[in-house]
Amino acid sequence: MSVREDLNQEHKSAEIQTKMLQKEVELLKKELKLQLDMRETELNDYLKLEKKYGDLEKRYNSIRNSFLGKVTVKYWGLRKKLKK
Repeated sequence: MSVREDLNQEHKSAEIQTKMLQKEVELLKKELKLQLDMRETELNDYLKLEKKYGDLEKRYNSIRNSFLGKVTVKYWGLRKKLKK
């Protein structure tokens, strides 16, 4: 084989490797995009749940701090002590 044929063969193998790497990069980009979309969805769901929890906690504290709520909590406490 001549030097020219060796260079042509190396050039062809380099092109093949480049194409394979480009395909792999494209696949990785797609996978990364998919993962990013999933994480954004999870984050949005988490934020919705966090807001819902905050709203429920606010309602609970409002009920507990009302007159009837305070009486009920004291009653539950007395019943718990009596059972022991």
